[in-house]
Amino acid sequence: MKTLVIGAAIVDIIMKIPRLPKKGEDIFCNERTLSIGGCAYNVANILYNFDIDHDLFVPVGDGVYADIIKKNLKAKNYKVLVNDSEMDSGYSLCLVEDDGERTFINVKGIEGKYKKKWFDDLNMEEYQYIYVAGYQVCGKSGKTISHWLTEQENKNIFFAPGPVITEIEESVMKRIFSTRPILHLNKKEALDFTGKDSVEDSILALYELNKNNVFITMGGDGTLFYDGNKTTQMKGEKVKVVDTIGAGDSHIGAIISAYSMGYDFNYACILANKVAGKIVQVQGTKIDKESFDKLQFLV
Repeated sequence: MKTLVIGAAIVDIIMKIPRLPKKGEDIFCNERTLSIGGCAYNVANILYNFDIDHDLFVPVGDGVYADIIKKNLKAKNYKVLVNDSEMDSGYSLCLVEDDGERTFINVKGIEGKYKKKWFDDLNMEEYQYIYVAGYQVCGKSGKTISHWLTEQENKNIFFAPGPVITEIEESVMKRIFSTRPILHLNKKEALDFTGKDSVEDSILALYELNKNNVFITMGGDGTLFYDGNKTTQMKGEKVKVVDTIGAGDSHIGAIISAYSMGYDFNYACILANKVAGKIVQVQGTKIDKESFDKLQFLV
């Protein structure tokens, strides 16, 4: 069962700093790294590591950052399904503090300008699962993608709105929810969007909107899962956090991987908690396949 991963591949410039500077203050960077990120790319990396059949549907532009992305995709044997020379690909400045918390400054590129014609060459009979990242359904791209989603029949759609959940147009969210997507978000996102006082109330309110499974990640406290009948908390392990970049993406990537392998969603939560726990113990958004022992997570 093949998965279509829709979103972005961007360049991540990661800077380690003691803390966020105050307004007008100078601060020194302890360490700087450059890698490829973007929610969709991070999700695809987990599918790649678990040997799950998938395609990465990310637009790549024309320019310095696009060249870096193309080189990386080629190295991992990904086809560039969308190449649009209108502008360069985007990048993200990730500021990582000593406690592992991260702050993003995002610069949009071609991945922020989804066009209807990009979808024309897709053979949707190949795909059973569709993943959609939240950043790509903000603004005009949201209208394009949400309309396209409503045209898809008999597909399992995984929607991870991320921290921009409150910035997505209401009409776009309604169209996406009408497809009954499996919803994945973290505790803060759930509380901010629903306005509820507890995560337990939030998950029930979210189910009323999507009428399908809801996953809410809660860091070291694991994952809260609701299937319409029962709320279950799958506890995670307490680990030393290096940084939290890509943890949520890796978590939903692991859930899709587990489901693709035939496991139920309860086991998928356990697997995803393990994977996310490993991701936060390393710097950056992902673990390379050479260092990723999938059997370690499947035991």
